[in-house]
Order: sequence, then C-alpha cells, then structure tokens
Amino acid sequence: MRVGQSTLLGGIALAPLAMAGPLFHSRATADTGAYDELHRTAQLSSAAYTGCTGTAFDVTITKQINDVATDTQGFIGYSTSKKRITVAMRGSTTATDIANDVDTTLVVPSLSGVNFPSGAKMMHGIYSPWSSVHDDVISEVKSLVEQYPDYTLESTGHSLGGSLTYISYIALAQNFPGKSLTSNAHAAYPIGNEAFANFGAQQNGTLNRANNNGDGVPNMYVMWPWDFVHYGTEYYSSGTESSTVKCSGERDTQCSAGNGQVGVTAGHFSNFGVSMGLAGCSSSLL
Repeated sequence: MRVGQSTLLGGIALAPLAMAGPLFHSRATADTGAYDELHRTAQLSSAAYTGCTGTAFDVTITKQINDVATDTQGFIGYSTSKKRITVAMRGSTTATDIANDVDTTLVVPSLSGVNFPSGAKMMHGIYSPWSSVHDDVISEVKSLVEQYPDYTLESTGHSLGGSLTYISYIALAQNFPGKSLTSNAHAAYPIGNEAFANFGAQQNGTLNRANNNGDGVPNMYVMWPWDFVHYGTEYYSSGTESSTVKCSGERDTQCSAGNGQVGVTAGHFSNFGVSMGLAGCSSSLL
C-alpha cells in the first residue's frame, strides 16, 4: 500500500493487541548498521509501485513481473554494485490487491521446487498472486544465476509486496539451495500458520522484517481467529539510522507489537526513510 491508499484494509483486524497469542518480549537493541541495507531495499520496494523500467536505483531490470488475472506486479534484475540478483514485488494499489490482502482463507500451498511440510498452510490471498508468477520468477532468476554465478540472491517488497516477499524467500531458498539469499520484507503482515512460519524460519538464508514506527499492518492477523505467525528478524525504525533497532522474537513490544496500532495507519506509508511510491527510480546516493 502506498500514499493515497489510506482506506485499504479498512475495518479489519481492529481487535486489541491484548488478544494476540504469541509471547511478548521487550528486548530490542540499537542496530544502526542495519539501516543502509533496509533503506536501499525500501527504495527498491517503492520502485515496484512506480513501475520503473530499465533501472530501479542500483538494479538493472531484466524482466517485469505482470500477471493480469491476479494483478501481480514487480520486477527482476541484478545489481552490479551489490552483486545481487533481485526480485521486487509491488504492494497494494488496486481493488484486486485489496481483495488479496483480506483473503485469509488457509490453503495447502504447492509450488514447483518447494517441498512444503505436512501441516503448513498459507493464506490464499498471498498464495494466489505468488503462484501465478512463481514459475516465471524462478525461470528468470535461474537465467540470471547462469549469467552471474557469483551473485547472491535477494527479494523485497512493501505491504502486500512485503508479504509476497515472505513466500518469495521460501521459493528462492528451496529452488536455489546453494545460493546465499537475503530477503527484506517491508511492512508485511504474516501469511500463514505456525507450521508454515516454522518452515520459513528453517530456510538457509536471511529474512528481515523491516517495520516503521506507528505502522499497524504488521499486527494484522496475529490474533484470534487467524493466529498467523511472522518469521524472520524484525528491525524497527522511525525513519532514521539513529532510531533503528533490532527486535527480539516475533512480538517485541519495543517494536511493531507495542505500537498500539492494527491495520493501515499513517505510519504504513513510509519505511526506513522512504515514502512508498514517491522515491522515483534513481538516486544520486547510490
């Protein structure tokens, strides 16, 4: 979701945080060193809203992701400066996206190259858009891996794009088990049950949750009747390097779990110093 989409997900997930099931912690620690990485991938996530062609900041785009039926967009490319192959997914901008955001029906996922364990279920609203582009994404990444064998892999996105990053992380880790992988899911809501989250946490890679101060979207679906579970390491910031902290566990009250917000709030529209959808496609800083 980007600027101007303040009504998205309106009216859902308004239960108080006290109903949330996971154990709460309060052990965040300062980690200013994480800011540059998360600022960069926030820019790439913003670029996915913009529809950049040719380049998006330091990434040369080789393929546009676009499935008309599920209205799923993003881009794939590579960064010579970072030596990374990049998958970036767009967040919500349309009615179809909103329908996906709220489609929490749990399904048993099936994707080529991925061996999901018994009991793992994910929400249909993420499975449907990702499965529509999964094979194309894996094919393009495979082609780029052949061209740039020493490059690592990364994926990123914001909001719906961040939640799609959760499954892209699993898909890339499973299909390219020998490649180093870092995924940065910005402002994501959780997408599956505990068995699914445990499977995500077991992948050979690094998954970061990048959340902004005052954003209620990461607190969606964590309480009854959904009880969905996040995975990965949460980083939290009010948009500056000095305010960046590394959080403890899934529900650190010094991070998104403690901000008192649920759903789409004002804090959702920026992330690690980047206004979503407004950052353009390039920067003199990169």
